[in-house]
Amino acid sequence: MKLTEAVKPRVVAILPGRFAPPAKHHKAAYEALVSKFGQKNVYIATSDVTGPKSPFTFAEKKAIWMAHGVPSARIVKVKDPYKAVEVTKRLPKDTRVVFAVGKKDASRLAAGKYFEMYKANTPMKPFAKHGYVYVMPHIALKVAGKEMSGTSVRNALGSKRRTPESKAKLFQKILGISNKKIQKLVISRLTKINEEIETRGLLLMGGAYGHLQHPFENSGLTFGDFKSMITRLLKGGVNVEGVTEKLDGQNLMVSWKNGQLVAARNKGQIKNFGENSLTTAGVKKMFAGRGELEKAFSGTMEDLENAIKGLTEKQRGSIFDNGHKWMNLEIIYVPTQNVIPYGKDMIIFHGNLEYDKEGNPIGQDKESGSKLAGMIKQINQDAQNTFEIRGPVALTLPDSKDFKEDQQYFIKKLYALQKKYGLSNTDKITRYHEKWWLQKINAEARKARIKLDNQTKKALINRWVFGDKSKALNKKNFEDEKVLNWAKKMDKQNFNKFAQQNVAPFEDLFLELGAKVLTHVDNLISASPDAAVRSIKKDLKSTINSLQKGGDLSKITQLKRHLIRLKKAGGFKRIVPSEGLVFNYKGKTYKLTGTFAPINQILGSLKYA
Repeated sequence: MKLTEAVKPRVVAILPGRFAPPAKHHKAAYEALVSKFGQKNVYIATSDVTGPKSPFTFAEKKAIWMAHGVPSARIVKVKDPYKAVEVTKRLPKDTRVVFAVGKKDASRLAAGKYFEMYKANTPMKPFAKHGYVYVMPHIALKVAGKEMSGTSVRNALGSKRRTPESKAKLFQKILGISNKKIQKLVISRLTKINEEIETRGLLLMGGAYGHLQHPFENSGLTFGDFKSMITRLLKGGVNVEGVTEKLDGQNLMVSWKNGQLVAARNKGQIKNFGENSLTTAGVKKMFAGRGELEKAFSGTMEDLENAIKGLTEKQRGSIFDNGHKWMNLEIIYVPTQNVIPYGKDMIIFHGNLEYDKEGNPIGQDKESGSKLAGMIKQINQDAQNTFEIRGPVALTLPDSKDFKEDQQYFIKKLYALQKKYGLSNTDKITRYHEKWWLQKINAEARKARIKLDNQTKKALINRWVFGDKSKALNKKNFEDEKVLNWAKKMDKQNFNKFAQQNVAPFEDLFLELGAKVLTHVDNLISASPDAAVRSIKKDLKSTINSLQKGGDLSKITQLKRHLIRLKKAGGFKRIVPSEGLVFNYKGKTYKLTGTFAPINQILGSLKYA
């Protein structure tokens, strides 16, 4: 080297991500970076956070990366892959750092103050001043006919419809690794995740046979029904039926079959009256290696089996009927806290469902949760090794001191929505949605300079209001190519945005109503309500601060949306240590969640990053 020749600063490339799991397209991205920057200058940054979108621990992801041939030293555990301070802190201060991401993420990162777009042969500043965004060339790989992504990989390898042999072949195509141990890990983990996602509705507490609705989600209700609900909830006292606390824990379905406790995580395990259900040992195996989650579910099965075996055969039969009836319960375990810090470990029964041979619900006993908890308490088995066993948490709504004022406030808001489209108290809420969407369709069609006949408008309203997709978006049903292309764009790109706008007034109203009602409830289950509220506020402020500093434009946009929702619900002063309440109206069960809904979304933004 000549004495006058300048020494070029080192450039390090970081490949950040969840990698769920590291597949062929990830490996191709890594190899492309090695080719450009050199192996010693390329790092893979991923966290140890696990959840539905991040099913693998750091150790598991590292093992998969190493099976791809990546050296151990190149794979680093970080808290935030898009900051990767655990990598940069080991680098000399004059090092330049680029983050290699796809085109979509590149625009988000570059929107902040820290990141700039990487340009070859252009002077760069040390990482303390700036990071650089390197846009990875698009790597088009397909899995089961769809472009490879975390979702498509999970759906392919986690599908119950595929045989073990077909999954093994797909594993080779997707990951390109001939490691049986890793193959087993990936397929079994993704199958579990798929089962959990598929049965989330089944495991939610409440309504007759599945998803527990907010009032505004039931399109069969009228404006008169809404006014009646508002009046009863605000008046409190004996005006509201079956009020219980909605809990923020993990759900499980259990029964007693052939002399032992069994559990179900999906419909297949309930079919044939629990023929393929999980024993205590089976649940332990399912959650093995899942840290505190393993302790939560294993401890639940052990404590419940110990308690229920002390009951008489007649008592067990009345609740479980040897696998015909299943108890829906909530696991509250301090180390697996989501949003609400309850401060104690509890198993809480909600009620049981009766199923036919095919695993379809055919009946419900809402009182069974209280009955079973009472039986267990009677034989002094409610305090177990890990958990306290309880029945549903009944809430008392006090008589409102400001009833008239509050009633007028909320009904005035509801009347404004009626007035907008000239609707009466007997009109169903769907009538509002129909008129709103018709107005939106007409406005968007005018912008696109297209004409729609009434039949086309009706088909689109059926699709977007009632979910009726029998009239597919194709040339057969939409002969005008310009109209078809416009409808497809609306369906794929704009529907979610417009749907949020459509339901927002009702959602805002009921979140604010929930926050108002919950503020006056004084028998919530939290062991220390004041301390719990302080903890929630602290977590919330910390998360908001991290998201604002993170530079991720998409997350900042979502944060703003949920902060607006929180403010409309009453803001920080309306935060309570509860997910919400559950109540009955005209034979159906509904939930009211208050500030929990936006808080859960904000805190979840970092948990599953």
